[in-house]
Amino acid sequence: MTASRNRFKTHKGLPSRGCAPGVALMDDGDVLRLAVTGCWTVREVAGIEQVLAGLRLHRAAHSAERGEIDLSGLERLDTAGAWLLNKTADLWSNLGLPSRFVGVLEPHGILLDEVRAHSPDPDNLIRSEGKPESIITDLGRASLHVASFSYALVSFLGAVTGSIAATVVRPWRFRATSFVHHLEHAGLRALPIISLICVLIGAVVMQQGAVQLEYYGAQAYAVNLVAILSLREVGVLLTAIMVAGRSGSAFTAEIGSMKMREEIDAMRTLGINPLETLVVPRVLALLVALPLLTFVADMMCLLGGGIVAVLMLDMEPLDYIIRMNDSIEPRHFFVGMIKTPLAAISIALIGCLEGLKVRGSAESLGFHVTSAVVKSIFVVIILDAVFALFLSAIGI
Repeated sequence: MTASRNRFKTHKGLPSRGCAPGVALMDDGDVLRLAVTGCWTVREVAGIEQVLAGLRLHRAAHSAERGEIDLSGLERLDTAGAWLLNKTADLWSNLGLPSRFVGVLEPHGILLDEVRAHSPDPDNLIRSEGKPESIITDLGRASLHVASFSYALVSFLGAVTGSIAATVVRPWRFRATSFVHHLEHAGLRALPIISLICVLIGAVVMQQGAVQLEYYGAQAYAVNLVAILSLREVGVLLTAIMVAGRSGSAFTAEIGSMKMREEIDAMRTLGINPLETLVVPRVLALLVALPLLTFVADMMCLLGGGIVAVLMLDMEPLDYIIRMNDSIEPRHFFVGMIKTPLAAISIALIGCLEGLKVRGSAESLGFHVTSAVVKSIFVVIILDAVFALFLSAIGI
């Protein structure tokens, strides 16, 4: 390149305690080239930004058709330097000058890609805040996220079903110890908290029902309200939500911790199927535990209602049992119980799937644990609502 074509000043040797960073802006006709040398680290970023501002890159961008940022002379790069390089490339791109990195070493390229992937553009967020376009974009992203999650969940269900079928064909591969362990933790140890909550909820429903029906002189019908509502909705819904918050999050945390420590990769290396070892025992344990917990929850709701009926309505315990027996039909019990397998499968699958999505950081683990609880509760409520409307519509 001749001296006449190098129209921009070259800056080198910025003050540094390590290797000195340097930048040189050169106009090569149709190509605007920014040559980067030395160390671009957090110690040097402030000085480099001042130099780049002095080069007036936004004005130089109008004199070329494309831009190149030459990293062949770069010695050291950290996240601060990578952020600044990406910011410079974005500046040219926003000014209508297509730009690219050249002479990039593989480690530097990986760091540049990671920084770009995890660096949202705050300017774009501020400009679009509150605009109709932003609302539409957010709705579109949410819809795509729901579609992607649904597809992943159905695919995971297919994979787990295949593993269960393989276990049925080869029963010696079934992890009985793991199944019993998760059955104890998800079922037996959840009994106290679920029982306590259901007693309290049954008592509250009975008390509120009696207060409202008192205006019509029909306090006794509060027993019917508690009995039918507990068996059809309250027992299964409370149990599923508690299990989602307790066991679903535990599944995600356990599998996610193994993913962080690369134990799952080690299992695959040894020829151990993680689905058969980690997922199938949890799914089957919850499939057994949730119906049993729901049955106990139903009984506790009725017990809580009975306590309030005896204390507030001056109803004899035997009268409460007789009236409850008259109001309950077998179909009310089975309407609640038929929802439990779907709720158990949903909670277990979502918990395990989110655990397998965890990457190698505590932040990722916390995010996916929260996501597992929220998604599990959301899916459980949606399933309960769909079943309740459908069964009521067909007269069950």
